[in-house]
Amino acid sequence: MGRNCIYEVLNSNPDRILKVYTCQKNEDDALYTELQKNKICIKRVSKGEIAKMVNSESHQSYVASVKEIPNIHIRDFIEESQNKDQSLVLMLDSIYDPQNLGTIMRAAECFGVDLVIYSKNRGSDITPTVTKTSAGATELVPIAKVSNLADTMLAFQKADYWAGCADVGKRSKSLYEFEFPEKTLLIMGSEGEGVRPLLKKKCDFHISIPMLGQIDSLNVSQATAVLLNSYRSVFSSY
Repeated sequence: MGRNCIYEVLNSNPDRILKVYTCQKNEDDALYTELQKNKICIKRVSKGEIAKMVNSESHQSYVASVKEIPNIHIRDFIEESQNKDQSLVLMLDSIYDPQNLGTIMRAAECFGVDLVIYSKNRGSDITPTVTKTSAGATELVPIAKVSNLADTMLAFQKADYWAGCADVGKRSKSLYEFEFPEKTLLIMGSEGEGVRPLLKKKCDFHISIPMLGQIDSLNVSQATAVLLNSYRSVFSSY
């Protein structure tokens, strides 16, 4: 749902859009015009019907029905990454808040993350709220949904990735004193619990972001953006 998200799909892969539902009455609307140019099927419905479709009032008068994004297979991704000197992969552990997930996806797209991994069973999936919060990034970033995060982490470690997590424990090193490995699998955990002990124990490194103010922490989406930017400040892909 949302204008920005639909624009991103239009720009990147318009064939994915099956139908657009709108309560927009003005045909001079810019998005409406673009949809018509691309010969997208448009159906007018009431504002209430749109809200019911996505269980939200934040639809900005537009909702699109799209083809599902193909799930990236971990084995294929690892095989393709063998010839790369640098790679940044983001793993999400138990991120249940769709607003946080959307903001994380936006940061992942902005900082050139090669792949975002999350569990099929532990955390939010890509919902209309996630797509809108991400400003369309969910339609641009490669995504892999997996059954077991620990096994997936091990597969990346065997493929010469260094796995690390955001953590404030005794093993953690300050971000200001840390150098990211060229091939990094960064794991971010939930707001309340952080990265689960099973994953944390198997990590190659732990990093923390020093706080200089009175508030002692960032939320997970803010912390993710800071850490991704830190990697890119050394290994820029642009």
